This record gives sequence, structure tokens and C-alpha cells, in this order.
Amino acid sequence: MLDKLNITSSQGKRPDPLSDKDLRKLILEAIAKGPWTGYSESLHARFDHPERHIDINDVLHGLEKEWIGVKVGNFSAGYGQWHYEIATSDIEGEPLTIVVAADPRNRSFEIVTRW
Repeated sequence: MLDKLNITSSQGKRPDPLSDKDLRKLILEAIAKGPWTGYSESLHARFDHPERHIDINDVLHGLEKEWIGVKVGNFSAGYGQWHYEIATSDIEGEPLTIVVAADPRNRSFEIVTRW
């Protein structure tokens, strides 16, 4: 199945993670495309932990502004996507961490969670 999705290279290796610069470019392009075509939120990001009071506007604000840092997370072999933990701030200037799963093939990403 992985071959059908073209997730691995011809040598069967997982793709390298994106550089911070390439990840930022992908995210800004995806935000410009809009929800569903460019980006989406996982159910966990949308509905779990309402006590955090973080909405999509905070997340988009944090992704569009300069980031404090990026850490490469785990690789999802089933989807062929790397997860990235982005440290930024929300609209009020409070620290915000956003985990995204980047999809370079479709120039899109999913917001996995945020805190």
C-alpha cells in the first residue's frame, strides 16, 4: 500500500523532514488556500481540551507570525507525513505550541493538536 501512495522513495526510505524554511513556505501556502484544501484540524485539536481556550484564529495567527522554534516529531508511515512541533504565540501573545502533520505532496497540513 505504501508504494501505491508513493510515500517512500524507490529505495524504500522515508522522505527527509522539511527544513524550517520549507515547512514555513508550505504552511503559508496552505493557509492561503484556505480550510480543507490547504489545512484542516484533527478532531482532537478541534474538540479535546476546551479548557485551553485556543481556537483556530489563535492557531492561524501563531503559524503566520515568526516562530520561536520548530522541532521535528514522529513520522507517520501510513500517511507518509512528518509531524512538526511549532513554538509560537497566540493572538494575546501567550505561548502556543502547535503540532502539525505536513503533506508536501498536496501542499497542505493538518493541525494535530495545540496547547
